[in-house]
Amino acid sequence: MIKLTEIEKKIINDIADPLYTAEFVEEWINRDDNVIINPFAALQAMGAKGYHQAVKRMAALRGSK
Repeated sequence: MIKLTEIEKKIINDIADPLYTAEFVEEWINRDDNVIINPFAALQAMGAKGYHQAVKRMAALRGSK
């Protein structure tokens, strides 16, 4: 199970998107829905995983400063 780091949570909270909260992202990045069986959940999970990838990159850049 993937857990957000404290810096990732801080970045997500700083962005303050109404949908992509830290709790939402942490829950959805751990889902593995089948696009044939549940396409809506699969797309939601894909969006959260992409958002998480961007946040991870931002955290890495902050760490390199």
